[in-house]
Amino acid sequence: MQRSAFVPPPAPAALVQARSVAEPSPSGEPLAVTDAVHLAIARNPDVRAAADRIAQARAMLDGTTGAFLPRVAAEVSYLHGDAPSAFLFKRIDARRLPPQVDFNDPGTFNNVEGGVGLQWNLWNGGRDVLARWSADTSVQSAALAREATVNALVMGVVDAFLGVRAADELVAADDASVRTVEAQVEESRVKVEGGGALRSDLLSLEVRLAEAREQRFRSDTVGRLARAALRELLALPPDAPIRLAESTYAAAALPETPAEALAEAYRLRPEAAITRRTVERARLDLAAANRAYLPRLDLLSRFYADNPNLFHYSQKDPNYTVAVALSVDLFDGGTRAAAIERASAVVDELTEADRKSLLAIAHEVEVAYLHLGEARARLQVAGQAVGSAEESLRLVAVQYRGGGATVTRYLEAEGAQARARTTRIQAALDVDRATVEAQRAIGSLLGSVASESAEG
Repeated sequence: MQRSAFVPPPAPAALVQARSVAEPSPSGEPLAVTDAVHLAIARNPDVRAAADRIAQARAMLDGTTGAFLPRVAAEVSYLHGDAPSAFLFKRIDARRLPPQVDFNDPGTFNNVEGGVGLQWNLWNGGRDVLARWSADTSVQSAALAREATVNALVMGVVDAFLGVRAADELVAADDASVRTVEAQVEESRVKVEGGGALRSDLLSLEVRLAEAREQRFRSDTVGRLARAALRELLALPPDAPIRLAESTYAAAALPETPAEALAEAYRLRPEAAITRRTVERARLDLAAANRAYLPRLDLLSRFYADNPNLFHYSQKDPNYTVAVALSVDLFDGGTRAAAIERASAVVDELTEADRKSLLAIAHEVEVAYLHLGEARARLQVAGQAVGSAEESLRLVAVQYRGGGATVTRYLEAEGAQARARTTRIQAALDVDRATVEAQRAIGSLLGSVASESAEG
């Protein structure tokens, strides 16, 4: 049986193999997205557990080497008895059979025997080779599973990082809204004291100021929650400060069409490779089960010596035996047939699981591109809305100061501007998140972050 060659796409070593990464200092040095990813990979328990599973699989692979090597065992035994057959054979092996002995009643005797035995399987129907291939496939599957874990972790870190940045932008926008309304409140208070404005207008502005401040508190809480989520992914203590660097996350270019993206996903996604490795391992197990009907050929050898004296052992003319044994099970009660049937069913099951995995990947890619298209369209509309809202507020503010517009109209314009800014920030966050999700669905997110790290 010729094994198919498959090499899983290598993950960036700088990310996947990171174990010791500098943590943010207590003073809260700025944290870039690549730093966050490195730190998460180095500290995350899931990634470390996946690395331990790789070590287990490699140990199992190393264990299969023993099937191709001889087994050598040393043994020593002491025998006391009066069995005529044992007396005869042990004395003959010791080359000390007395010239006159009653074989029917030799009496009691002692014997010390020491030796070295060798057993070497010369052929086992190829099952040992298949077992080694299967173990090697398990190592590949464990490595791919770790890559999938890292890919999901990177997705979570980047998403949390973007959430923190968006929360900071929301706080800044809310601060600008609070300052705008505060300035208008102070101006209206002066007018009310001078009799140039109604007190009801001032009260309406104060209500709007309270709403703006409440919204600012909410945005600040959202930012705190986003930082808490990021700290959890980075395995940092609750009081660890997190301050983001000024540089933004620049996503790598995506394939133009979903069809191109799907082709990339089938090539890059570790989940797809894992199911293929699982099917291959099941087929190797099926081939090994079929070869259970083949005979086994072993080389057996033994080098030993016997001595009747327990306390004064002396080696005299040691013995050796060499044999080649061919054995085959003629009847096993249907065990081998049942094993073949089970292995065949496992192959069929895993083949369907592989097909299901490919369908799931195709669905994820399609949904990710739909969400990305929607997010981009909403961002474009939100950008236009912000421009219109800012210009409208500027004109209404001029009219309100000149008495040509009511406070209600001013509040409507200011509220529309605040909502437009919030919508644009949220839309930009949705575009970034949709882009990251599309990269994850394709399987290129890890490489994208690694490329950014190399460029930085």
